[in-house]
Amino acid sequence: MKILYAASKFDYGIPARGYSFEHYNFYDSLVGMGHEVEYFDFLTLHQEFGRDGMSRLLEQRVKEVRPDLMFTFLYKDEFDPAVIRRITAQGRTTTFNWFADDHWRFDDFSRLWAPCFTYVSTTDADSLPKYRAIGYERVLLTQWGANPRFYVRKDVPPRYDVSFVGQSYGDRPEVVRQLHAAAIAAYVRGTGWKSRWWHRHARRLHLMSAGRLQQIAGSTRISQEEMIELFNVSRINLNLSASSQSGANQIKGRNFEIPACGGFQLSGMASRLEDFFVPDREVVTYGTTREMIEKIRFYLAHEDERRNIAEAGYARVLRDHTYERRLRDLFQKMGLE
Repeated sequence: MKILYAASKFDYGIPARGYSFEHYNFYDSLVGMGHEVEYFDFLTLHQEFGRDGMSRLLEQRVKEVRPDLMFTFLYKDEFDPAVIRRITAQGRTTTFNWFADDHWRFDDFSRLWAPCFTYVSTTDADSLPKYRAIGYERVLLTQWGANPRFYVRKDVPPRYDVSFVGQSYGDRPEVVRQLHAAAIAAYVRGTGWKSRWWHRHARRLHLMSAGRLQQIAGSTRISQEEMIELFNVSRINLNLSASSQSGANQIKGRNFEIPACGGFQLSGMASRLEDFFVPDREVVTYGTTREMIEKIRFYLAHEDERRNIAEAGYARVLRDHTYERRLRDLFQKMGLE
């Protein structure tokens, strides 16, 4: 299948941050499936040509390439919606967008963009009736997954008892504080953790430049490659499931990326997580921080149980939860395979 792939190549459009989540997972999977994929790095082009210029370039490439599918992963409002509507209305190319975070972005984002596309997908089952309420019927339910060509298990010895990778927001700093108070040395990486310390302790923070503050905030961030290494060398990988905006727990990419690397996953409960992993056999969940601490202590002391669950989660992801499988299922529903 000929695909025009319109998504950001770099993390948040910044080359210095390395490749984006969607590049590692969607683009690489599409190429690995054998499709003919042309890259349209819209964030880089938006920075150079602006919204209208970049949108005209997209429309021109669709005319020239004549793809079977235009696959997009929208970030914000970089495109001219009228251009997307015209491409869709012409009927020669199926247009599709994978929506992320419908748990909290449906009302002010997804519902406005969905009518522009032939099909869209959501990872939030509770949003299906919301799409239908606005008269949009071509919404497909899917879920996050992992690309096993990138998220891999390595034969390396453990270096950390407990680790967590993710941004510092919401109740996460308090959760980590409670872990440390319980004498659990959780190794934490992700944007913003060191800046939290500065905000608590620096008396003359207002004298720092914005650039310096940004540098501090990003100082605990790690690359995708470093993250995969950390999944492999941690006895227990925490997944704190609360969303960055609503605070409600949701299934995240981490739920699949950790076991894809052979890691043991201790995850916050999330709606329908049991549809993807068997609790206590392929994933272990917790409801409160106290319960998390109790389970950390139990599984650190019971190595065989921990390894068996990690192995079962690894096998489940490779069998059922790869992005190739997700994409193939979506393409079949769209009548493209």
